Amino acid sequence: MPGRVVDPQRRQELLESGAIFTAQRTVRGDSVSHDHRLKFDGVARYLQDAGQDHLLHIGHEDIHPHWVVRRTVIEILAGGEQPDVLNVERWGSKLGSRWCNVRIDLDGQRGTRIETEAFWINFNVKTVTPSALSESFVNTVGSAAEPGVLRWKQWLDPAPHPDAFEVPFLLRAADLDIIQHVNNAVYWTALEEVLATAPDLREQLPLRGVVEHNSPLQIEDAPRLLAHRKGATLYAWLVTGDRTAAAMSVEALPEKSA
Repeated sequence: MPGRVVDPQRRQELLESGAIFTAQRTVRGDSVSHDHRLKFDGVARYLQDAGQDHLLHIGHEDIHPHWVVRRTVIEILAGGEQPDVLNVERWGSKLGSRWCNVRIDLDGQRGTRIETEAFWINFNVKTVTPSALSESFVNTVGSAAEPGVLRWKQWLDPAPHPDAFEVPFLLRAADLDIIQHVNNAVYWTALEEVLATAPDLREQLPLRGVVEHNSPLQIEDAPRLLAHRKGATLYAWLVTGDRTAAAMSVEALPEKSA
């Protein structure tokens, strides 16, 4: 994943323009597991909050109010001591005409280190199609992005492995968001359920989780959660009928230098 802007003068310019957004989040008890691990679904909620706050900060909450996430990558590099206070930094790392990659890093005051990146599509709910990014958004958020045009490339196979096993999972009415779709963080809850089947893996750090959304879920879909382990990687799928709504994975990573 592309790193942060470190040049002091350039960084200050991007902070003043709103291209880089910073905030703090206090980790609460519902985001921490019984063994004091910051959970993936807790991180996903922090990412959503930071996204809404960033749009509000740059005055685009009404210009681009609706976004659909296509893929999120969360790398938990160090668990820290929980509950922690997280310093959040968010910026656009690459843009296309209707979508963008967004980086969010979370650094805890008590040792938590997390790096994330998500592929977000600007969405028109009336036409149910991707919508062009405004010039003002491109000029602001795009000023921190890498050069070049962002294009979508799928990472995970949407077809479940033939030997995949089923993990108990149930959607609830409380999992639906404002447009009656399953909230993004719920997919990470499903991945946590899969990770619970591999205690040796869930206790390792660093860990990388990936969720790729292929189609929306609604509560009447009653999806099945399937999983398959290959070495140090767990793969998972949320399927309804012959449709895979999301493909997911979690894997152990080699340690990164600070």
